[in-house]
Amino acid sequence: MVASLLFFALISSAYACVPTIPPTTTAPCCGMLSTSALPRRAPTNLDTFEQCSILRRMSSTCPIDGVVFCDAAPDTNPEGMQIQFFDSTGAVVRTVTNGGTSLAVKVQCTNGVWTVLTGGNQVAISTVSCAQTGSQGVDAGYVLGSAIS
Repeated sequence: MVASLLFFALISSAYACVPTIPPTTTAPCCGMLSTSALPRRAPTNLDTFEQCSILRRMSSTCPIDGVVFCDAAPDTNPEGMQIQFFDSTGAVVRTVTNGGTSLAVKVQCTNGVWTVLTGGNQVAISTVSCAQTGSQGVDAGYVLGSAIS
């Protein structure tokens, strides 16, 4: 009897439940930043900003974050650059401006949606504008009858 109790005691502990590691959940990834994932649209201030600038998007693997770049069109010498982010209703959620010929803003993937930091909060975005102001093209002409060496 004692032997059978000892036998069952050993067997029950051998076949007992083994603790498992709880499953880990990862946040869903966003689609790669592209013309379809974050399309370009006109800025809200077309009276002072031109759209000849170059919009580029770069995202990480998964992706969990990315960068939106706005570069001046070649040979236009702008006074400043501007990126505007818009939500799904078309409202501006963030405007970033700076002097020079290039501008870059980090965007984040939050729960499968592209967002931008605005007032300390991540706000969902669906479109972006890239524009420049004060553009002055260069005069790359030549004088008839002159030789350039």
